[in-house]
Amino acid sequence: MYLFIGLKEQLQTYLDPSQVQEVEKSYIFARDAHAGQLRSSGDPYITHPVAVAKILASLHLDYQTIMAALMHDVIEDCEVSRETLVEKFGERVAGLVEGVSKLTQIKFRSREEAQAENFRKMMMAMVEDLRVVLIKLADRLHNMRTLGSLRPDKQRRIAKETIEIYAPIANRLGMYAIRSELEELGFAAKYPMRCRVIRDSVKKARGNRKEIVSSICNNIQSRLDAEYIDAEVIGREKSPFSIYQKMLDKVGKKAQVFDDIMDVYGFRVTTDTEDNCYRILGQLHNLYRPVPGRFKDYIAIPKTNGYQSLHTTLKGPHGLHIEVQIRTTTMDQMAENGVAAHWLYKSGNDINRAEIRAREWMRNLLELQKNTRDSLEFIESVKVDLFPDEVYIFTPNGNIIELPKGATPVDFAYAIHTDVGNSCIASKVDGKISALSTELTNGRTVEIITAPGAKPNPGWLSFVTTSKARTNIRHFIKNLRRDDAINLGRRLLEKALGGVTLDSIDKAIIDRVIKETRRENFEEILAEIGLGQTASVIIAHRLDPKVDTGGEKHSTQDRPLAIKGTEGMMIEYAKCCHPIPGDPIVGTISTSGGFILHRQDCNNVANHRDQLDKYVPVQWEKDVEGEFRVELRVGVLNQHGVLAKVTSLIADEGVNIANIEIDAHDGATNLLCFLIDVKNRLHLANIIRKIRLYDFVIKVSRHR
Repeated sequence: MYLFIGLKEQLQTYLDPSQVQEVEKSYIFARDAHAGQLRSSGDPYITHPVAVAKILASLHLDYQTIMAALMHDVIEDCEVSRETLVEKFGERVAGLVEGVSKLTQIKFRSREEAQAENFRKMMMAMVEDLRVVLIKLADRLHNMRTLGSLRPDKQRRIAKETIEIYAPIANRLGMYAIRSELEELGFAAKYPMRCRVIRDSVKKARGNRKEIVSSICNNIQSRLDAEYIDAEVIGREKSPFSIYQKMLDKVGKKAQVFDDIMDVYGFRVTTDTEDNCYRILGQLHNLYRPVPGRFKDYIAIPKTNGYQSLHTTLKGPHGLHIEVQIRTTTMDQMAENGVAAHWLYKSGNDINRAEIRAREWMRNLLELQKNTRDSLEFIESVKVDLFPDEVYIFTPNGNIIELPKGATPVDFAYAIHTDVGNSCIASKVDGKISALSTELTNGRTVEIITAPGAKPNPGWLSFVTTSKARTNIRHFIKNLRRDDAINLGRRLLEKALGGVTLDSIDKAIIDRVIKETRRENFEEILAEIGLGQTASVIIAHRLDPKVDTGGEKHSTQDRPLAIKGTEGMMIEYAKCCHPIPGDPIVGTISTSGGFILHRQDCNNVANHRDQLDKYVPVQWEKDVEGEFRVELRVGVLNQHGVLAKVTSLIADEGVNIANIEIDAHDGATNLLCFLIDVKNRLHLANIIRKIRLYDFVIKVSRHR
C-alpha cells in the first residue's frame, strides 16, 4: 500500500472519505491484476497507473475518474472483462476504463490503420464522456516522462505521435500546462540533438537576460502601482520547443535565426477584473511604444478552445521586442487547465468557456464520425481541426464565426449550418460579390447566397480547409454517386427486360428477388447494376424467367441503351476519343463502376463487336442535354494576333475553352490545340466552318 499513500493524501484534500475509500478499492484491484508485471524500466507496473492518477488528482478530478485511471490498463493487459468491472465498480467507471483501453483484439492491415482506429475510438469515447480523454492525456504525459527506458526508435515514434496528436488535443481543450509539457518532452525525444543545441544556446545567452527581464518587470510594476492597479507581473523564458517552432517559421526569411528569436522577451500580467486588463493595456502602450499589427484581443473574441487574454508586442528598452499577455486570474487558471478547470474551479453548476467550446467540438466530431468512410479519413479530418490558426469572420447580423486560417466562404457556409453549405451558390465579402474560393481574413463580414435545389460542387474539395466542409462535401458526393448508380441501374435493368418498366412488375416478385439476393432493398440491387457489380440480365431473368440470358444474341442486345447526357457521375466520356452527340458510340463498364463511353472507331474499343460480354450497345437520345468536351486542332501561319482571333471566335460561339496548347512546328507555322465544350457534332461543325474562313488558317480538324 506504500505506493497509494501519496495519492491518498492528495485525494483527502478535496474528496469525501467514502470516495477515497472507493478509490482505494480500485487501487487494490489494479495492484492485484497487474501483480508480477513490470514496466520497461523494471519498476512494478502498478507505478504507472498510480502516477497517472496523481496527475489527475492534481487537477481535482472526481473519484470515478481517479478509479478509472488506476484501472485503465486492466482490460488490455490483465484479461479483466468489462462485466467484472461493472459488477465491482459500476457502469460509469467500467465505461471510462473501456473508453481508454486500446483495440488490441482487432487485426488491422497496417500500423497506421491500427493507430487511426485507436484514435477514432478515443475520440468517440470522449464524445460520450470528456473524462476519457483527460485520463488518456495523463497516461500519455506519464509515458513521456518515463520514455528514457525505451529503444530510441520507439521513443521517436511515440514522441512524433505525441506532438502530432496528443499535444494538439490538450491545446484544443485549453490545457496549456499539459500541452506545453507534452511538447517539450516530445521535442527532446524526437530531436534530442536539436533540443540540446537550443538549450545550450539559451544558457549562453542567459547572462544579462535576467537583469533585462527583472528591469522591465520592475518598470511595468511601478507604472501599475502608480495608477493603483492591482496586478502581478511575471517575466518568462521561451521554451526550447517554442524557440524551435519560431526558428522553423523564420527559415527562408533571411533572419539571424536564433538571435532574432532570443531578442523577444515574454511577460504575463494578471489582475482581478476584465476592466483592469484594458486599463493595464493602456498603461503599457504609454510606457512602451506598441508594434503596429501585433495586438490581439482574445478577451472580446476568445480562441476556439476558450482561451482569453490580451496580447500585445511593445518596443522596449534598447529596441528589444516585449511580448505581453494580460489576463484576469480566472482567465489564467482557465488557460493553464482548460476543461479540467471544470473540476478545479467549478462553483455550483457553472460550466467554463473551455468546456462549452469542447462540447461544441465534440458535437462536430460526432458528425465527422457519421460521414467518414474509415478511421484514416477520420483522423485526417480531425487533424485539420487540431491545428487551427484562427481567423474571425462576422455574419451580416454581427455574430462571430471562428475558422482556421485559409478558410473560404464555403467553409464559412458549412460553419453556419450544413444545409447552408450544401445550398450555397455565391458569397459577398464586405458587401462585394466574391469567389467561393476567396481566402478570408480577420474581421471580414461574409454573406452567403443560397438557392433551393443547389448542390455542393466536387471542385470545392480543392480549396476548403475545415473538416466539416470537407466531410459534408464528400458525404454528398458519395450519396450522389449512389443516386446516379440507382438511376443507371434502373435503365439498364428495364432495357434487359425488353422495355418493361419496373413499376409494372408485381411487388411480390421484387420482394422475392430481394430475398433471394440477400439484399436489404431493391435500390441496393439497382445500385450494384449501375456500378457494374451485378449483371442486369441476371436480375432480369430472376424477375422474368422468359428473358433470354444465354448466347450472344439475346433479345435485349438489339435495343441499345439511350444516353441523355444527364446521367451524372455514372457516365464518363473517354478522354482518348472525346465522344459527342452525333458520334456512333459504345459503352464499357469501368473498374470503379459506371460506364465509359467511346466512339465506335476508337482504337481502345476496336474489338467491341467481337466481345459482346464486355461492351454494352448505346446510342444518343434525340434531344441530348449538356456540353461535351472535344479536342480541336488548328494549323495556322505564325502571324501576330492569330491566337487571340481564334479564341475570340470560339468564345463568341458561347463555347467554354478548357485548355489551350501551342505546338511550334517550325518558324513559319504553329499548331493550336483547343479543349472545348460543345453541344453536339453540328455545333462543332459550325465552329470549324467559321475558323476555316480565316486566311491564316492552314487546316482545322477534330483530333481522333
